[in-house]
Amino acid sequence: MTSAQKIAKEKFKKAIAYRQKSGVSLKEAFAHVYGKKKVAKKVVRKKVAKKRIAGPKDSAAVKRELARKGLKMPHGYSTTKRKRKISGVKKKKITEKGILNKIHIVKRNVDKLDEAQHKHMMGSVHHITDKYIKTLAEINHYKKAINHIKAEMIRLKYSPMEKQRARQVISNFQKIVKELNTHSKELKKLL
Repeated sequence: MTSAQKIAKEKFKKAIAYRQKSGVSLKEAFAHVYGKKKVAKKVVRKKVAKKRIAGPKDSAAVKRELARKGLKMPHGYSTTKRKRKISGVKKKKITEKGILNKIHIVKRNVDKLDEAQHKHMMGSVHHITDKYIKTLAEINHYKKAINHIKAEMIRLKYSPMEKQRARQVISNFQKIVKELNTHSKELKKLL
């Protein structure tokens, strides 16, 4: 431990001891030990209750007050209901012009949304049309392949093993064509 650290440790102990004796804050205790100016104490101000302004009270409040004192409401005692103010809220008069402005704003927003949706749908319609055309082309391609394999089986005399493989390929292609047909029907529904 360096000499500066030892001195700092001693001063810290002195500040803690001074704080315990006098009951001052830690900041003031350090100021006392290091010989610096004392920190000004904070003045604690007591809150004074606001006096209520006498005025008309609502009947419910008067009844509660009298009930606490064990009294009844005197006959003919008139009270007025207080108007309670809600801060920050201003009541606006609804005008015809204001309503028309709001209607026009809503119409403009609906038109903008309609245009955006139309553009989006047109873009997706082109995309769906392209997919539909590609699906039909694939179906034709597989049908041609099936017909070609059948023609080759007849033209060239295949061995039983080759015939079995050819039939397996044809059944696989037929399954693919069936799936593509259902896919093309779904795409056609979207158009």
